Amino acid sequence: VGTTTAPAAAEDHGKVDFWLTVLHNNDGESQVIDAGAGREDFGGAARFKAVVDDLKWDAVNGPWTQRGAKRGVVMVSSGDNFLAGPEFNTSLMDGVFYDAVAMELIGYDAVALGNHDFDFGPDILAEFLASYGDPPPYVSANLDFSGEPMLQAFVDAGVISPATVVKERGELIGIIGLETPNLPFISSPRNVAVDDALADVVQMQVDMLEAHGVDKIILSGHLQNVDNDKELIAQVDGVDGVIAGGGDELLANPDDLLIPGDEGDVFGSSPQMGTDMDGTEVPIVTTSGEYKYVGKLVVGFDKHGNVIAIDHGRSGPVRVATGTCNDTLPCDDAVMPDAAMQALVVDPVQAGVAELATTVLATSEVDLDGLRSSVRSMESNLGTLGAASFLWQATERA
Repeated sequence: VGTTTAPAAAEDHGKVDFWLTVLHNNDGESQVIDAGAGREDFGGAARFKAVVDDLKWDAVNGPWTQRGAKRGVVMVSSGDNFLAGPEFNTSLMDGVFYDAVAMELIGYDAVALGNHDFDFGPDILAEFLASYGDPPPYVSANLDFSGEPMLQAFVDAGVISPATVVKERGELIGIIGLETPNLPFISSPRNVAVDDALADVVQMQVDMLEAHGVDKIILSGHLQNVDNDKELIAQVDGVDGVIAGGGDELLANPDDLLIPGDEGDVFGSSPQMGTDMDGTEVPIVTTSGEYKYVGKLVVGFDKHGNVIAIDHGRSGPVRVATGTCNDTLPCDDAVMPDAAMQALVVDPVQAGVAELATTVLATSEVDLDGLRSSVRSMESNLGTLGAASFLWQATERA
């Protein structure tokens, strides 16, 4: 167990009354099988659930050096819960939204919406939400769904709301959701309206929660990078922690176990610290997506709801691993895949992807460059091919 340190602005508030463990992930993006070629022993929804279950148990029941304080845990997603690709194609072909099945098995207390959740338009998102047996609260404070009746029905039913409140050991934790203002430009929300006055939106939700006695407030935003979250926090007051999404930044500390090859991709330490409009330091966390890591932030509140401590030793990314590391050494943190997740999600998606891989659509005489670093930063031959195919299809339908 690591040392517990207090933010400078909160040193005189007294002893910790309640430890809250915030487990989080972002940008799952339908990568439910594993972390990809060469990383098959890492990631995947079945292993991810096993790690989450262990961390949930430890957060409340595990041996800690701290005494005399209550402990609670919440699980939060900050968006991009599915993504177009071979894995999601299996859902469309089978008529089963495997990402929704996975998320229901994991057990989220709140889920924010990301831009990719709108890539297929509002109707598919509504069908995705309808596929849950018992949907978690979807939180989005700056989206207006009134122009999309299928999604508005979920607002009316309370499935989608600006914020939700979770009760842990008698403590009320408010979780606010926020979507990127760039949504209309990078996805397909159709008639879903976006309010870009983010600070006003967040402050209104904070004030409403506090008026109802909620004094522990988490913001789950999909603002595309941590710097945007820092900029927003400087304009509001009353947020105790931020789960960022959309940037895929890997935040980690020197002693954190990482997936081999990720060591050079660390964006910065976890948590990052922002400063709100009153000068209070606010922890901001995020992690690399695709079910490769479970993020963890452990914060201590005094009896007045002020964050007075961050347990840095218990905070940070927890990698999702099984089998062997480097093909020879066993992973000390290996877990057995959750059996239900494996059977209900991973196996059928894996079968669908394998079948798709045997279907030849065309043959290219040259290698096509689809690397993220290429297609998101410059013209590539795959991007040109895609653009040409879209233009051809649009011309055919004109």
